[in-house]
Amino acid sequence: MHSLRFTLLVMTSLAGGVFASAQSAPSDENNALIITRTTPRDSAILKDVRPTGPRAVPVPKFVVKSRSGSFLMTIGGQINPIMGWDLGNDLDKVDGAGINFVTQMIPVPSVKGKKGDYYINALNADLDFTIVGFAGTENQLTGYIKFGTNGISNQVQMKDAYISWRNFTGGLKNTLIQDGDAMQPPTIDPEGPSGCLATSVYEISYTSPSYNGFQYAIGLDMPTWYSSNGVYRGKDFPRYDGQQVADYGEAEQMVPDIPMYIQYQGTPNNRVRVSGIIRNFSYRDLLTDKTRHMLGWGVMLSGNLSPDSHVIFYYQCAYGKGIGAYLQDIAGMPLSFVPNDSKPGHMKASPMMGLNLGLTINFNSKWQFNIMGSESRIWKVGEYATVAADDCNYKYALYGAANIFYNITPYLQWGVEYLYGKRQTWDIGSGHDNRIQTQLLFTL
Repeated sequence: MHSLRFTLLVMTSLAGGVFASAQSAPSDENNALIITRTTPRDSAILKDVRPTGPRAVPVPKFVVKSRSGSFLMTIGGQINPIMGWDLGNDLDKVDGAGINFVTQMIPVPSVKGKKGDYYINALNADLDFTIVGFAGTENQLTGYIKFGTNGISNQVQMKDAYISWRNFTGGLKNTLIQDGDAMQPPTIDPEGPSGCLATSVYEISYTSPSYNGFQYAIGLDMPTWYSSNGVYRGKDFPRYDGQQVADYGEAEQMVPDIPMYIQYQGTPNNRVRVSGIIRNFSYRDLLTDKTRHMLGWGVMLSGNLSPDSHVIFYYQCAYGKGIGAYLQDIAGMPLSFVPNDSKPGHMKASPMMGLNLGLTINFNSKWQFNIMGSESRIWKVGEYATVAADDCNYKYALYGAANIFYNITPYLQWGVEYLYGKRQTWDIGSGHDNRIQTQLLFTL
């Protein structure tokens, strides 16, 4: 709540400061504020400063701005009720899943009488605000904030809140290692593929200008914490197996995670990116009563290929050790760092990977077809995957999606989707689920 109030205060101050600047010369009509449809120039500026990815709110169709265009403010959002059926399992009823098709949470084994479910879910909505001062100049200053529900409860959460100036960005945002344009085609499923490197973090980052298509970025992420026995203590999962994680003298994480990337972009849908992340994990050796450190790291190849204006391919392949907090299907499980049985008192980083492939076909401005497949996998976690909790008994997961969307109006979209998921465990077999669902998406 305190962080929310602080963010609102910052956004209000930013808006007030830029508004005051725009009104400093009342005799100049160029500084008067108007409400109008978003122009191509406005859209280009706003798109560049807003989050990207399949679940990002599109650029709003109306904008409050000065006549000169130096000040822009938008209010956008979307409402997305979804109706569907689970066939093969009751994933929708699993605590923590809901409308999100989380392959990690597929029950193994499935329970008789609970191998299907019908649902209507309206808990998938977002509202965002963008403020841009000195738009289009070297001193462009941007504030962005997004609130929404999570598909599970009606509680409103803050999802993004950051400020950008001169290629620097700071706040709650998508981590730099997340490639929002390449991670997947659009899906009705809010969760998305199991193998994505995708999460929101508290981050300070720098993104360079484009040099003939080449661009680089580097950031500092607030570290995600693990206890000395491998239990996850990050901000998204403060509770483990239904209980608050005990504080018994774990080592503090004093070194930030460092994400980075370099990419080449010929056109918006023909691009390639190489990303990486370096992590330092501090833990207590309880046998010798010492603080020890170890390295976690990850690399990723991602991008898009568009041989035709109607066709877009997506690809992402990631591998690393100790990057579970960033890998979508493994985040929250205490498996990134596990005890090293060959060296009592020590821990080791677990190897893991994520793979995504996808395709979009835009038949015309009304119809779009998408298909994709994904896999996430973890190795060398031994018995620690089977003794922690049922949903941590995880070896790999497969995710598949196919959908079609029809744009009824610029504000309203209908879609239908088929999903398939499989979760393989280490010692109790596997479980799967099929989901058929449909949506009506209203966008402001």
